[in-house]
Amino acid sequence: MSRLLIINSRIWQGDRFLDGHSLLIEGGSIRAILRADETRAAKGDSLLDADGCYAMPGFVDLHLHGSDDCDVMDAKPESLSKLGAFLLRQGVTSCLGTTMADTPARISRALDTMHEHMRAGGGPFVGVHLEGPYLNAAFRGSQPAKHLRSPTPAQYRPWLDSGIIKLITMAPELDGGADLLAEAVARGITVSIGHSAADYEAACHFFRAGISQITHTFNGMAGLHHRAPGILAAAVENPQVSFQIIADGVHVHPAVLRLLLRLAGRERVLAISDAMRATGLADGDYGLGDVAVAVRDGVARAADGGLAGSTLTMPDALRNLMRFCNLTLEQALPMLTRVPARSIGLYPRKGSLRVGADADIALWDESAGIKATVLGGEVLHRAL
Repeated sequence: MSRLLIINSRIWQGDRFLDGHSLLIEGGSIRAILRADETRAAKGDSLLDADGCYAMPGFVDLHLHGSDDCDVMDAKPESLSKLGAFLLRQGVTSCLGTTMADTPARISRALDTMHEHMRAGGGPFVGVHLEGPYLNAAFRGSQPAKHLRSPTPAQYRPWLDSGIIKLITMAPELDGGADLLAEAVARGITVSIGHSAADYEAACHFFRAGISQITHTFNGMAGLHHRAPGILAAAVENPQVSFQIIADGVHVHPAVLRLLLRLAGRERVLAISDAMRATGLADGDYGLGDVAVAVRDGVARAADGGLAGSTLTMPDALRNLMRFCNLTLEQALPMLTRVPARSIGLYPRKGSLRVGADADIALWDESAGIKATVLGGEVLHRAL
């Protein structure tokens, strides 16, 4: 079996970068981390010279609708292939393709298409994030009101049976919400509260019942009020809850992001892109599912003026976290790797570069960004 050696890089280990070592990859996994004086290429080995780049775990994006003129709701194999190639160029090696509230038939087609795509290899896709249709219309954001509904087992059980749903965003206060929450948790699916009108007391109850994440924190929920603390305060008080954040400087003001990090700590905050079709493209008119979206100055808005996903990439999210919050690379990186992977039960196989972990690696240059991406031990993007 052929092996890959990555040399001349600074390798992420725990919470720091290790100099003077090489990565040995075999069988799709990290086999060893070798000192430079131990590194010997055997006959047939492939060699990747990182030229001083940081060797980081590939980014883990749990909330992405689309990019590069593709959308998960297209339900087309070619869209998923093109989207996956775009993500690999951004250093994303684990992604949950995210759905929208839509007709049951369209959601089913999107799930079926993703299932087949993953059976054929899947690229960076490791599952699906089901965002909707079980959302509260009072906090629907850009989710279409006509497609919102309360959960019923006859509808959601076949979706859960697909085995590819790793994360569900729901408003648990809806009729039938408690039953969906209990079934999803019993199946090992992470449940996130989002687009919800739950108050503080209800949120505390739902966190005790198994919800362990907040979807795009501060968006699709009531704000923090000193007499109505709401979802945010309840989540801060429950240490098992993690916070999705869109670090584009638009969805959340940098000062509020800094406040969240002080309240919850970096090990509970995970960066998402919430990217939509226009990501990587010029301003113009696009769609998010079947919602018409206008992108101006890189900001995506629906016809009513509300935000409709983002055009954020994960490399830009990393840079923004460092800049907005005065963080070092070492401090910011876990929010795009370890924390999201752990939140859906994939760490340390994903989100780390431990021996035995999947060889999903992004080579990062501080000036140029992603220079190469390795997925399962194969170099699938290279700009070195």
